Formats: sequence, structure tokens, C-alpha cells
Amino acid sequence: MAWQRKIPFGYEVRGGLIQPHPQEADAVRYIFGQYLAGASLLTIAEDMTRRGPRYHQHTPEWNKNMVKRILENMKYIGVDGYPRLVSDEDFAAVQGQRAGRNTYAPLPAGIRPIQAKAVCGLCGAKLIRGTRTHGRVHWRCQNPECGHNIAVSDEVLAGLVDGRLRELAQAPHLLTAPEPHRAAPDLDAIRLQNELTLALNRGGENPDYIKVLILSAAAQRYSQLPDPTPAHDLERLRARLEEGPADADTLSALLNTAVRAIRIGPDKTVELELVNGEIITEAKEESA
Repeated sequence: MAWQRKIPFGYEVRGGLIQPHPQEADAVRYIFGQYLAGASLLTIAEDMTRRGPRYHQHTPEWNKNMVKRILENMKYIGVDGYPRLVSDEDFAAVQGQRAGRNTYAPLPAGIRPIQAKAVCGLCGAKLIRGTRTHGRVHWRCQNPECGHNIAVSDEVLAGLVDGRLRELAQAPHLLTAPEPHRAAPDLDAIRLQNELTLALNRGGENPDYIKVLILSAAAQRYSQLPDPTPAHDLERLRARLEEGPADADTLSALLNTAVRAIRIGPDKTVELELVNGEIITEAKEESA
């Protein structure tokens, strides 16, 4: 593209020689200093957009990739004939810090069922677990109008969820099934019923054909009935809890069977939303 730089940011050609560009060279040193002080790539990019100088002359906008290219460019320590702009020590420290910030923390097995049901405590949208900042775990709301970011370690979150599950285990009366949703007959069911009615009214139809219509209409109707399995599972779980204290397997069954969503708040609060709409929050139970 016409606006792509032909010489790295921080330099200019004067008298046929590569020389430090006064304002840009200061900006390079400023960027290294800000990153070593703990600023993120995005924060630095936003700062450079406000203060300048421009990375591309056609726009004042900076982005994370521009900052990243500067932080990893070895020309700033005086290689390939370029004048030195930063010290070897600062350059090495930045590379070490970048490696530390990009440390990946794998997803523990105990967090997998939590991740499947984690939602934002502010807006209810799905939460996604990330570990791109110093290897620390954070949960980001996927609603662009919310975008809330919650920093909480796997150990702390697992402990909070375990606490809510134990509170729920002490209140088995809350494990009631939601009211079944009876869907209206769909178009296929209506079509089959109408076809069966017309065939019976006409008379003289092949009995095997009538039988096929009856079975097809019944099967279509049956497929619209609510599944009784969740309610049955809740009843069995409630009976287990009424018989004695909950063990790890029972708590896992509670999470899988009775919990619709795990609502994580910005202050690291955790609430369990049950399949019947009840909410389990710290030290109390309340209706949704």
C-alpha cells in the first residue's frame, strides 16, 4: 500500500544515512518504558493515538499490532546499521515480560462444567475464560454492549461454586422441576392429522395406508411431549440429599442436573440459577 512505512518507526533518512527521527525516537523509548511499567499493548496504542506522533501519516490511529512490532524490533538495539534507540537491558526485559504475559494457563478438568454454564452476572450473556494476561485467568462477557471482564482464579471460582452447591445441597426442597412446556402441534403433526381425517372420511382406503397414517400422526404428537427425564433426575437427586450429606459425586450431579447457569458478578460473587428459576446466592436462597 502507498502508506506503508519504508523505514522503521523511529528513524528517518538524512543525507543518505539512517538517523533517529527526533519525535519518533522519543516515542519508541516511551513505548518501551510504558510496557516495562506494566501497560498493555492496547493501553499504549490508545495513549499513542492521543499523544502522537503518528505511526502512519494518513491516520493518527495506533493499534496493538503497531506497538507489538516496535517492542519486538531488534533494530532499536543497533543491529543492521540502525542507530541504537533502547538499551540491551530494556529490550531483553521487554521480551521476558512479553513471554510472561502470554503464558497460557490450561483449563483444569474441574472448571470445564463451570465454563459450560458461566454467564455474566450483569447482563446474563455467555462468559469466555481467557489467560492471555500474565497467565492470569479472567472471564470476559461476550455481549459487546457489556464486555465486562472478571479476574478470578480457577481455584477461587471453583471454591465459590462449591460453596453455592453445598448451600443448595442443604436445601433439597428447592429441587423442583420447572413447569413443563407443552408445545402446540407443529405443521407436520397438523398435516398428518388432516390427512388421516380426510382418509377416514373418504372411506374405502387401504387399511395398511390408514395404519401408517395413524402411527405417523401418533409418533409426531409424541415427539412434541415434554421430556420427563429431567424431572425424574431431580426427584432422584432430592431423595439422595434427604438421605444424607452430599459427597463430591452428588455435588457434581447437582451442577449438571439442577443448575441452568452460573452467574459470575464483577465483585467475584457467584450465584446459581436453577432450572426452575430459583437463585442460590451467598448464605441464602431466594426466588428469581
